[in-house]
Amino acid sequence: MWTSLEPWQLVQLERLAETSPERVERALNILWDADPDLLAEVAIEALDQDEITPDRCSQMLGIALDEVESRLTIHRKKALKRCCVVVAEGAVAKLADGGLPVWEVVRVYRKLGSIEKLQEAFAGVSTQTLDSALAYAKHHPDEIENQINRYEQMLERKRAEYPFAK
Repeated sequence: MWTSLEPWQLVQLERLAETSPERVERALNILWDADPDLLAEVAIEALDQDEITPDRCSQMLGIALDEVESRLTIHRKKALKRCCVVVAEGAVAKLADGGLPVWEVVRVYRKLGSIEKLQEAFAGVSTQTLDSALAYAKHHPDEIENQINRYEQMLERKRAEYPFAK
C-alpha cells in the first residue's frame, strides 16, 4: 500500500521515536538499506546544518573526512544554485538576479538591522534571493568579512582624500 506523505506522519514518527526509539531505528535502517543515497543526502544536509560533526558523518557514510568535505562543498554549491547566488571561481559571490555582490547585501543588512528593512532597501530583489545571500555569508564569513573590510577601507581613503565630499 502506498501512502502519500502528510505532515502528521512526521509528527507521529517523531513522537514514536520518543516512546519506541528501537522501532523507528529499525524502520530508518530499512529505509537507508533500500536507498543509501538518501542516507548520504540526509547526513550531508545534517552536517551543513551543524546537527552532526564531520567525524560522525564520515563514520555514518563509511567515507574519509576529505570525501565528506568534498560532498559538503558540492551540496552547498547545488543549494546556492537553487537559491539565487552565483559564485565564480576566485571572484566575488553575487546574486544571480542583477549581479549585486553578497557582501553588499550583508553590509546593508548589518546597517539596517532587520530583514524587513533589507527588503525595503532592495525592493526589486526577492526575499528568497536576499535570504540566499545571507545564508551564503553565514557559510563563508571570512570571505564576506574581507570584502566588506576592503570596501570600508577604500571608503576611508576616499573620505580622507576628499573631506568635502559626502
